[in-house]
Amino acid sequence: MLSLDLAYQKIDQQLSRWDGRLRHRDALLWVPRGLLAGLMVGVALAAVARFRPLLTGSEILMATAIFSVLGMVAAALWVYVRRRSVAQKARFADRQFGLKERLITAVELREAHISAPETLRDQQVSEAAEILDHVDTPQALPLEINTQDWSLIVLALALLAAAMILPNPQESALRQARAVEQAIVEQVEQIEAIQEEIQQNDNLTATQQDELLRPLNEALAELESGDLTQEEALAALSEAQSELRALQGENDQSSLQDALSEAGGPLSGSSTTQEMAEAMAEQNLGETGRQLRELASQLPSLTEEAQQDIGRRLSEAAQQLQATNPELAEQLATAGTSLQQGDVESAQEALESAAEQLEQAATQQALSEAAGQTAEQLQEGRSEVAQAGQEQSSQQGQQGQEGQTAITEGQQGQTGQSGEGQSGQQGQSGQDPGQGQLGQEGQPGENGSFGGTNEGGGSAAQVFVPPFRDLSEFEGVEVELPAECVASPEDCGQLLTQSPTDITSEDSLVPYEQVYSEYANTAYEALEEDYVPLGMKSYIRDYFTSLEPGE
Repeated sequence: MLSLDLAYQKIDQQLSRWDGRLRHRDALLWVPRGLLAGLMVGVALAAVARFRPLLTGSEILMATAIFSVLGMVAAALWVYVRRRSVAQKARFADRQFGLKERLITAVELREAHISAPETLRDQQVSEAAEILDHVDTPQALPLEINTQDWSLIVLALALLAAAMILPNPQESALRQARAVEQAIVEQVEQIEAIQEEIQQNDNLTATQQDELLRPLNEALAELESGDLTQEEALAALSEAQSELRALQGENDQSSLQDALSEAGGPLSGSSTTQEMAEAMAEQNLGETGRQLRELASQLPSLTEEAQQDIGRRLSEAAQQLQATNPELAEQLATAGTSLQQGDVESAQEALESAAEQLEQAATQQALSEAAGQTAEQLQEGRSEVAQAGQEQSSQQGQQGQEGQTAITEGQQGQTGQSGEGQSGQQGQSGQDPGQGQLGQEGQPGENGSFGGTNEGGGSAAQVFVPPFRDLSEFEGVEVELPAECVASPEDCGQLLTQSPTDITSEDSLVPYEQVYSEYANTAYEALEEDYVPLGMKSYIRDYFTSLEPGE
C-alpha cells in the first residue's frame, strides 16, 4: 500500500497526463472545425459576390485565409488555454474510464469535502492510486480525426476553387465601381487644390474669387455626398465646367486685346508713348492702363508740339478701338482732341478714365483666364472619371468583337442562303442582288431591327457603306425648313424616299455585324467621354442592344 502522499502525487500526475491527452483529442476535433468555419465564410462571400459587386477573387481568398486562421487559432486557444480544476479532471477520468467515482472521492477526501475515518481514507486513496495502473488510456481515450468534418472541409475547398476558377460577371463591375470611386476621390482632391490656388491668386478680387469658387463648391459638395454613380459624378463636373465656361465667356477680353495690339501702332512712333505701345503690342491690359496714367501725369511737362503729336496719335489709336470698345475709344478720342486743343486737364481726365477701364478689363481678363484654366482642369478630371474602370469593359468588348468577327468570317463564305435580310439573293420584294431586305415598305421591323422580325437583335444582312469622299473643300449650304414643317412635319410630305436604294457596287457591301460593332463601340465611347443627361444613357444602350445582330 502506497503512503498517502505518494498516492495523491500519483493521482495528480495521472490526472494531468489525461487532461493533456484530452486537450489533444479536443484539438483534433475543434481546430479543423475552426478551419471549416473560415472556409464556409469564404464560400458565403464568394456566393454573395456572384449576385452583387462585393469582393474580387483575390480579396475573397485573402478573407478566407484570414477567417480560417482566426477560426483555428480561436479553437486552439479555447482548447489549450482553458483551465480545469483537479475535481473536474477527476470527474472526467471517472466518467471516461469507468472508475466509479474513485478519483473524485479521493480528491474530496484530501480537500476535506468528505469526512471519514483516517483508516478508511487511506485505504480509499491507495485503492484509487493502484487502479490507475489498470487503465488502458489509448483505448479509452483515443486520438481520432473526425472524417465527417474533413469531408466538409474538402467540399468547402472545392466550392471555393470553383468560385475562383469560374468567371465572375460581378468582378468587372466591382473593379469599375472602385475605379470610379477612386477617380472621384482624386477629383475631390484636385478641386480642393484648385480652390486653394484661386484663393491665393492676387490678380483676382474677392468677388471674382467667390464667383470662381461657387461652381467648384457645388461640385465638391456633390462629389462628397457619397454613393455617387459615374453618371452623377460626370454630371456634377460637367455642370461646374459649364458654369466656368460661361464665366469665361462673359469676362473674355481677347477681342479688346487684339484691338489694342493694332491700336498700339500709331503710338509706337513717339518716345513718350513707346512703352505704352509695347504694352499694347503684348496685349497687356493692366500695363497699358498703368502707362495711360503715367502719360496723364506727364502731359503738363510736355511741350505744346509734343502734346499735339500725342493727341494725333491717341486719335488714330481711338479709331482702331472704335469697333471693339466704343467707350474706351471715346475716352482716347477725347484725350486726343483735348490735347490738340490745348486742354491738358480734360485730356488727363479722359486718360484716367481710359486707364480705369483698362484696369477693370484686366481684372475681367484675369477672371476669364482663371475660369478657362479651371474649366480645362475639370475637363481633364471629367475625362479621368469617364475612363475610370473602362479597361475591363474594353477587354470584354474586344472579346465580344472578336467573337462577332469569327461569326462574320463564317457568314461571308455563305451565299444564297434563305433568311431575313441576306445579301446575294433577290428577296421577296424583288430587290436587286446585293441589297439587304428591309421590313415592310422599308420601315424598321420589330425590336428596332431592319429586316423583319429578328427577335433579340437587328438584321444580319450586309449593309451598304459608300466609299469615303472628302467634302472639306466644299462649302455647305444652309437650309432652313419652313415654319409649317417645324410645327407639323406631316404636312410637308415625305422628306426622304422610302423606295429601295439601287446598290450597284458589290465592293461597298459590309457585313452588318461589322458595321454594328464599329458604330456601337463609337457610341459607347461617346457615352463615357461626353456629357449625357442622367437617365438617358440607359435608353441609348437599350437602343444599340435592340440593334444587336441576332444569332
